[in-house]
Amino acid sequence: MKIYIVVLFMVFSLCMFGQSNRSELVESSIYLRATYFDQENEIIGLQLRTNLEDTTINERRYTKFKTEDFTDYPKIDNSSTYYESFTDRNYRLLDHRLEVIHDIDYNKTAEQLTSLFGEKVNTSLEFIDTRQNFPRDTLIVTDQTPRKYFQTSNPEVYAVIIPDLQTMAVSSNGQFYTKQLLGDNYNEITDGIINQYSASSKFDIQSDDEIQLLYRRKWYNDSTGLAEYEDKQFINIKFIGDSIAEDLSYLKLETDGYNFLSGAIDGPNQFSLQLADSGYYYGNKFIPFKMYSTELKVLAHNGRNSIFLQGVTKDTVGTLPYEKIMQATGDPYRYYILPFFPAPFVEFGNVEGIITYAKIKGVEKGSKRERTYITDRSNLRSIKSISKDSVELEIYFIEKFDVEVEIKDYETDEVIGSLTTQSHEGINIFKLLTEKLDKGKSYGVNINYKGENTAGSFSSGFKSSY
Repeated sequence: MKIYIVVLFMVFSLCMFGQSNRSELVESSIYLRATYFDQENEIIGLQLRTNLEDTTINERRYTKFKTEDFTDYPKIDNSSTYYESFTDRNYRLLDHRLEVIHDIDYNKTAEQLTSLFGEKVNTSLEFIDTRQNFPRDTLIVTDQTPRKYFQTSNPEVYAVIIPDLQTMAVSSNGQFYTKQLLGDNYNEITDGIINQYSASSKFDIQSDDEIQLLYRRKWYNDSTGLAEYEDKQFINIKFIGDSIAEDLSYLKLETDGYNFLSGAIDGPNQFSLQLADSGYYYGNKFIPFKMYSTELKVLAHNGRNSIFLQGVTKDTVGTLPYEKIMQATGDPYRYYILPFFPAPFVEFGNVEGIITYAKIKGVEKGSKRERTYITDRSNLRSIKSISKDSVELEIYFIEKFDVEVEIKDYETDEVIGSLTTQSHEGINIFKLLTEKLDKGKSYGVNINYKGENTAGSFSSGFKSSY
């Protein structure tokens, strides 16, 4: 059995789901229990930890906590009580009878005699490198570096400690492992459990109501431990009105947006959501109207187990308080449903989505982010169809360039329009004649430019309005 691969996956998630401060990472009380045989994970259950009280045992401070094992919360299969202490860079875990389970000096790097799962054994240390695409020999060990203490004679028995977070993130007794699920989404679900939040997805909106969804990147400063942010893009989503087609009801919405990284604007674009008495369709996904609350389950599908985690949490951005329903499965995406507006969204990696502005029933809250203008580098600002056989591009160039533009049909990869021209410094407006465009169809755009000292390219696309 080789479990170290799973340990690395867990630690990578620390970078994926950032917080305003690293210490908040361990606010999650949700754990995964699983086995790993023949390079296959097998989920066997979930676990919930509840801290009960701080206490003193033999002049040492401990946190008393309870664990509850289950496959369908709140039906509990097993409950246990433990005592945990991080004191003078020593980790100690006691069972309910105050007998030692783990006793590890995590300040030591040499082989040491420790207690692992109640046995005195010699343990060795491995520093886990959570960086990506760096040579392993360049790792500089800090208290943020996870430390894997494993039984020297049996590396499948181990405990992973993260000193600065004071948490035992993973432990394996050689048969199964328990892994703390760390990150913002798991914190949000934990918050919903503690506060017993629930929310209905039955929204009540009127024409011209809208929201702004901001995507931003988040990462940790290695020195301060604080999160740093970079705005990526915003999307404005406006409800235009209702319509009926072939006896089906639809919600008409309009979007426009801006990418802070590329300088490109998008839209306006219109689309419709099919509406029913019991819910609505967002693409192929049906969002039922119901009361949402905490769900923590292990599900069996095609002979494999997976997890489904759901919780309701409350957030505030500026002056805008709002609720959101968070869902997580075994894939790397985080799914959100807004109770007050028909605009589910998805997060991935270190990019998070927040609502910065909302106008509901005509009442405005929050503040909109506005478009900025990139002038220190060339950038493609907008592409739009202006008739059934012509396209307009707005490009900012930092100097004069020879420019080539091609418009392609995504489906056939055929060039349906092209232009060879020269640019000037600043904003350039180019109009291209094309073959007939199909309304609602997406097309690709490739732009190459070359000057005396530099060259570059843009690749983008647009959906025809004609």
